[in-house]
Amino acid sequence: MMLSTSIGAFPVPADVAVRLPKVPNLPDPRAPDIGRQTEEFRDWLESSPEHMVSYERLRRWQVVQDELARQAKKEGRPFTVSDDGLG
Repeated sequence: MMLSTSIGAFPVPADVAVRLPKVPNLPDPRAPDIGRQTEEFRDWLESSPEHMVSYERLRRWQVVQDELARQAKKEGRPFTVSDDGLG
């Protein structure tokens, strides 16, 4: 599994990947079936309050990881994906 950030893609360690909320892939805006993908994702999101919580937890984790990656680049040090932001 890879995490895309504003500075590049990084592998997600297995111990972090198992802690991530289970969320279906976001619709791909370049896909010819974007309408169907969007509808399916929206249906999943609205089908349970826990789904919205899972989505928001994953989104927050991605934002935190992006910031940590940018900081690491700015400071000239390597970046490793962590579980920071999942709490």
